[in-house]
Amino acid sequence: MKRKLLKMAMPVISPANQLIISNYYRDQRPLTELKEKRVLLLAPHVDDETIGAGGTLMKHAEMGAQTHVAFLTDGSGSFTKGSRKDLVEARKQEASLVKEMLGLSSIDFFNAKDGQLKSEGATLEWVKRKIEEIEPDVIYAPVFVDCHPDHIATAKLVRDALEDVYLDPVIRLYEINTLLPKEEINCIVDITSYREQKKQVINVFESQTIDFDGFLALESLKRNLFGKKGVEAVETFLELTYEELKSRFDRLDGKYRYNEHFKQVNKEATLLYAMFKNLKFKKKAYEESRS
Repeated sequence: MKRKLLKMAMPVISPANQLIISNYYRDQRPLTELKEKRVLLLAPHVDDETIGAGGTLMKHAEMGAQTHVAFLTDGSGSFTKGSRKDLVEARKQEASLVKEMLGLSSIDFFNAKDGQLKSEGATLEWVKRKIEEIEPDVIYAPVFVDCHPDHIATAKLVRDALEDVYLDPVIRLYEINTLLPKEEINCIVDITSYREQKKQVINVFESQTIDFDGFLALESLKRNLFGKKGVEAVETFLELTYEELKSRFDRLDGKYRYNEHFKQVNKEATLLYAMFKNLKFKKKAYEESRS
């Protein structure tokens, strides 16, 4: 019933999203040129790679980069129908399709229990080996202020693994459940040419019962950050050095339970609420990570 009511309200909600959210992101920022040749994306769950950086991965691949995605959990905690065993298998099959559609060089699975990802023991050693094997110029991982604990744990795995690995890659943190405050966005990638392909990839995730239209709407609404014509869709990131990630993560580590503060931005119908719910608190958390 709730979903039906929200669908009926979309003729009002969509124009409101367009007006308010586009205005929120209005700016004149430069686009980021992708130059890296070896790319590693750490995805806590199958579909996070596409939601957060699918267009960017395709752009890297088209420019000749090696693109690798490492899936950290088995995805068994997702909202879906059927048994957990069937869900895990379905998500791996979806990941194989995604590999081809995004033009990835490789995918790999660690298979930690969904919802219980930790930066310790065998998990941390696996991520270290993956980084040493690929020697990435850039690592993509979720933002460290997020309402899903596995997303935060993935950022922590990057923080901990690089402490013992003699590499200094660029780190780009991508958004999934919880958006960056616009002030924190310092990397904007034009994915206009890959927009339709990204939609097709998202259609692969039939094992999921959640909506994805909010994620897709955002890539269009955030184009105003660039502020010039010709760009129809962007993906946005917080780009950091390792030392910046380490210091910023450590200042917030364990301080807040973000799932008590934020709502997921997957639905276009509730996008305004999800974006601006406790935005002031989110800004405060990021500011605290700086000081």
